Amino acid sequence: MSTAGPVVPPGQYPPFAVVTDTDHSAWIIIATALGLSLILLFSVIKIFIRWSISSRVEFDEAFLATSTIFAVIQSSIILGAVSAGLGKSIELVLNEDRDRIQRMYYTSTLFFILSLGLSKASVAFLLLRLTPQKHHRQAFYTIVALIAVWTVASTFALALQCDLARPWILIQQKCPGMFLRWKVISAFDIGFELGLVALTVYLVYGLQASLETKLTVVFAFAMRLPMIVAIVYRLKTFNADGLTSNPTLLQDRFIVWTQAELCYSIMAAITPSLRPFIKSLATNYGTKSASGYGTAYGSSYGNITDDSMQPGSYQLTSFRPKGKGDEYKYRVWSKSAKEPGTEQGGSSTRADNASVGSSESQRMIIKKDLTWEVSAVNS
Repeated sequence: MSTAGPVVPPGQYPPFAVVTDTDHSAWIIIATALGLSLILLFSVIKIFIRWSISSRVEFDEAFLATSTIFAVIQSSIILGAVSAGLGKSIELVLNEDRDRIQRMYYTSTLFFILSLGLSKASVAFLLLRLTPQKHHRQAFYTIVALIAVWTVASTFALALQCDLARPWILIQQKCPGMFLRWKVISAFDIGFELGLVALTVYLVYGLQASLETKLTVVFAFAMRLPMIVAIVYRLKTFNADGLTSNPTLLQDRFIVWTQAELCYSIMAAITPSLRPFIKSLATNYGTKSASGYGTAYGSSYGNITDDSMQPGSYQLTSFRPKGKGDEYKYRVWSKSAKEPGTEQGGSSTRADNASVGSSESQRMIIKKDLTWEVSAVNS
């Protein structure tokens, strides 16, 4: 490919960036800008959902918000480094810009690890919030602790590189074991993604719900699995020799896949809470929704009392109080949790209460009233 610029017709502006043999900055700009746009879009949707549901912020949402802030900072640093010469061959970069680019790239790497770890922890905390079951919570606390250890260890492993006096300097330095560090970090990265999906299966296994509903809930959290593709390609494109000889150019595809993984990690962490937003956009063709509040993934269980549940099973219910619009329907209640006022009365009364309680409305409900008359005949 020729390094000459494109021929621009009279009256037209040249392209913002051109890919040549010595300049791949356009790839980094596209990947980073697109990823940053998607992160901001999903964040706005998440804020809309939170505002429409409740003002209370949970642990998983706080972790997700912090992860998003770090991701925005990381992407902004990368774009700043590109403006200084990241993505171009080292001979095209001014000497005074080389140190600044390496500092910015080093800082962005640390923010990447922190943001990635926080996004995984937010999903684990979300699963933790869904169940009061002790054995579930022990498993989720364990993976949260492991993610925390991995995040801290990975941060130090990448921070203490090359010359410890100036660890951000890569050009003409000796940096032994960098590829090995990334392979170990990525191996645990993939393991945590598989573990989170496995814990979701573990969570819904004992639910008193249809198989379709269980699979739908698992699918929402399994949306993180495609991130493994980005992890694998990021490792495949790591150039160990180019890291110290020409990192501004030869690490271009590694940076692109790093941005892809970070963006997808944030998006996948928000995905399980998207249904309230999607439902708010539904017109139902001018009719009222027949599903009431429903569950977050398409079915409604109302308030089933413990007397109607089989031993060892669980019930789906909502994250939030009723009467404020659409709900999440992930939470798992144990057999010991009873609705007040349901200990007495027949099964018909409990069923009616559950039906009305599922939407707190009498609309579109067919009721049958029976009147019994008892009389005595004297013979």
